[in-house]
Amino acid sequence: PCTFSFKRTAGIKPDNAAVIEALKTNPPLIMFGSYNERMYMAELGSRSIYVPASFPGAAIRRHTGSPFMGYSGATYLVQEVCNALFDALFFILPLAGQMDRAEATPSRLLESVAWADDARSELDVLVDKQPVLVRISAAKRLRDAAERAARDAGEKIVTRERLFAASQLFEAQAA
Repeated sequence: PCTFSFKRTAGIKPDNAAVIEALKTNPPLIMFGSYNERMYMAELGSRSIYVPASFPGAAIRRHTGSPFMGYSGATYLVQEVCNALFDALFFILPLAGQMDRAEATPSRLLESVAWADDARSELDVLVDKQPVLVRISAAKRLRDAAERAARDAGEKIVTRERLFAASQLFEAQAA
């Protein structure tokens, strides 16, 4: 799904602050944009995949004809999206060194931990903020981290506070 879009109008400067805020609060998996958006993504440390869709970048590395028009434009878009999805997997799948440092998957023999209703709702909100392609793995990592922290603290239920603590640790590890 499209997470946000901004219209460009000739002679009117775009609202760059709004673009930066959108990139911060709702990062896309694939970002079609100009070189400005690429710079904003770099400044934010974004893992979004950038696809040039505005000048000057789009003119330099494109097929013949106007951007994204006709059969060749559609073919170009499909190729860019497929390539971007493969590139996104590179950021999702752990590298060998990260896999070696990761904690083992919790055993099914561990006592199950219940979830408070507000914590379960908040987990859904946190997961919905992730790009579509990574939501399943993000949900699993957040859920496992919150349950592990609750078990370590001797708690029988995951609270909203415990989830927030786990999500902050999760964000720090992703950075």
